[in-house]
Amino acid sequence: MDSWVLWFLFLLSVVQYPQPMGDVLDEVTRQRMELRAKFQEQERIQLEQEVKQLVLMQSGASWRDLPRSALQPWQVWAFAGLLVLLLAIWFMWRKRSCEAEISGKEEKEKEEEEEEETWAYDLRWLLEERIQWPVQDLQTGCNRTMALIDNFISVLRRVLSRTFYPVLQQAIGIGSAFEGWTAREEEIVYQVLVPLTPPLGHVFHLERDTDQQKAGRNFRVRVELECRCPREYQGMNMLCFQHHPDVIRRMTQQPNLLDTLCTGSYLDVKKTVRWFCTLVGASWRRLPESRSWHLALLPSKRSCNLRLTNSQESFQVKVLFGVRRHTSDIFISSRRRGAHTPSTMWPESYAVAERKFFKYMAWQVPQDSSHLKCLQLLARVLARKDFSIHSIKTIVMHLLHTVPVSQWHRRHFLLQLSDALEQLRLSLEEKHLEHFIVGNQRLPEEIRLPPDVKRAKPPNLFHSLAQDPAAHSQAMQAYLDLRHRLARVLAYGHC
Repeated sequence: MDSWVLWFLFLLSVVQYPQPMGDVLDEVTRQRMELRAKFQEQERIQLEQEVKQLVLMQSGASWRDLPRSALQPWQVWAFAGLLVLLLAIWFMWRKRSCEAEISGKEEKEKEEEEEEETWAYDLRWLLEERIQWPVQDLQTGCNRTMALIDNFISVLRRVLSRTFYPVLQQAIGIGSAFEGWTAREEEIVYQVLVPLTPPLGHVFHLERDTDQQKAGRNFRVRVELECRCPREYQGMNMLCFQHHPDVIRRMTQQPNLLDTLCTGSYLDVKKTVRWFCTLVGASWRRLPESRSWHLALLPSKRSCNLRLTNSQESFQVKVLFGVRRHTSDIFISSRRRGAHTPSTMWPESYAVAERKFFKYMAWQVPQDSSHLKCLQLLARVLARKDFSIHSIKTIVMHLLHTVPVSQWHRRHFLLQLSDALEQLRLSLEEKHLEHFIVGNQRLPEEIRLPPDVKRAKPPNLFHSLAQDPAAHSQAMQAYLDLRHRLARVLAYGHC
C-alpha cells in the first residue's frame, strides 16, 4: 500500500486512544468524549475496509512500482525469504511428484515386460517343447542335396559334351524343404528342378495346350532341327542339322534329339526321366558321396527319385526337369498333373517363383517370425486329402502378402493360426481360392513373370468343389477335422 495510507492509520491509532486528562473533567466533557470515540471507531472500521480494497487493487501492480512502496527493508527481505521458501517447497513437491510418476511408469512397464516375458515363455514352451516338430535340420539337408546334384550334373555334362542330348543346367531347389518348412515327420523328400536347354543344332518351341478339359496351364515342347547355314547358302552343300541330318549323324556317330527323347516332334517326359536315371546309376561311382552313402533309384515315371542311406540316416531327392519360359521364374516341368498325364505334356510350374517369394518375405518379416511354423503345423495336421497342402500354402502366402509384416512376430502365432483357419473356412464356403502366382500383378520385382502369366485371370483352386456338392461337403468336414486335430496338438503336443 502507499505511504500515505500507512501514515494515516498510524495517526488514527494515536487519536483513537487519547491520554487521560485527570479527574477534573466534568460529566459533559466525558459524554462528549464517548460520542467522539464512537464516531472515530466507525470511521476507523470504514477506513480499514477501504484500505483492504485498495490493497487488493494494488496487489497486481508491476514490480516497477515497488521502489515507491513504503515497505521497510526488513519487510522486503522477509517477503523475499517467504517467496524463496514457497518456491523451495514447490520444487520439492514437484520433484517428488515426478519421481512418483516415473516410478509408477517404470513399475507399469516392468509389469508389462514381465507379462510379455511370461507370454513369450509360454509360447516358446508351446512351440519348442509341447509340439513335436520334425527333428531334421532342413538347411543342412538342403545344402547336402544341392552339393549332390551339382556333382551329378558336373559329371554328366562332361559325359554328354559331344552328344545331342538336352544340356543340363544348374539345379534349383524347390518345394517345402527349400522354403524352410516340411509337413513330414519321417524321411524328408528334397525336390530339385534341373532346367534343360536344347543341344547344338536344336531349338525348343513351347506350345500351349488348348484342351480346356485338362486342369491348369499345360505345354508341349516341340523340338526342331536348327538351320545353321549362312543365309545366302541355305539348301546348298554345306553341312546343316536341318538340311543334312543324316550326314551329321554319320560324321558324329551321335543321333539327334528327335531320334532319342522325342515322341514325334515333342520332347517326351518319360523318355527323358529314364535317360537321366540311367546316367545317374552309371556315374554314381564317380561321385565323392559314393564313399559314404548308398544310392537306390526308386521307381517313378515323371521324376528321378533317389534315396541315399548310411548307417545313421537317410534322405530322398526328387529330381524334376523343366524348360524355362523366356527369362522368367516360370518353368514348364515334368511334374505329374492328374491321374493320366500324357508323356508329352509339360505342366506349367510356379515352384521357383514361390520359393523366391518365401525368400523375399524372410527379409521382410521380423526375425522371430513364426509364419513357417504356422504353415508347417497346419500342413502337418492335415490328415485328409479333400484339399491339398498346397491350398494351405496358398492361403499363408496370401496372408503374408496382405497382413502387415509387423504382425508376424512369434507372439502373434495363435492369431496367425486363427487367421489362416478363418481364411480357409471362408474360401471353402465360397468355393473359391485364387492362385497366388498366376494373375498376381503385385508381386515383388524380384519375381519375374511372363506377360501372359501376369495378365492371366487367377485360376480357382477350389473349382472342383463348385462343380461337385459331395466333394464340397467332404472338404467342409475335412476343415472341421483339421480344427479338431489342431486343438489336440496345441493341447497335448500331438494329434
